[in-house]
Amino acid sequence: MRKAAHMVVTSVVVGLLASGCGGGDDDKTDAKPKGATTTAEQQSKSPEPSAQGSMIERAAGSWKSIVEAKDTGLETLTIADGKVTAKGPKLDCTGTLKSGEKAGKEAPTLTLTCKGGGDGDRGVGTVGMKDDDKLAIDWAGPEGGFGGLVESFRKVG
Repeated sequence: MRKAAHMVVTSVVVGLLASGCGGGDDDKTDAKPKGATTTAEQQSKSPEPSAQGSMIERAAGSWKSIVEAKDTGLETLTIADGKVTAKGPKLDCTGTLKSGEKAGKEAPTLTLTCKGGGDGDRGVGTVGMKDDDKLAIDWAGPEGGFGGLVESFRKVG
């Protein structure tokens, strides 16, 4: 079985290489001088995240979970001036977002307190962002545990 799978993979790789898939345009010459950029290329480059403000500033706004929230899940997250409001089917939480670093990179921490005491084993989480419209929280989980859940959100406002 392994030999057959190996043969199939090898055949596909050889076929791709022979057909030139993934290769460059060796026969074409570049119409613009090296080092020159077009206006479209200049406009498509986005500034570094640090040039747009801190992660806490960029996280300000309303966020919606990318998955349907279950009983102890979060549906929405609202961040304004480091203050956080989070709601789910059975959760109503408030908290703070404070600056921090992890492995030399900006990694703010979010601390939640929920009405009724149950926070779904969240407590403290590390916030990360991809672009300005995707946010993830890596929750520490219960003390003595192996870590908590990771929740992902998309910006809605």
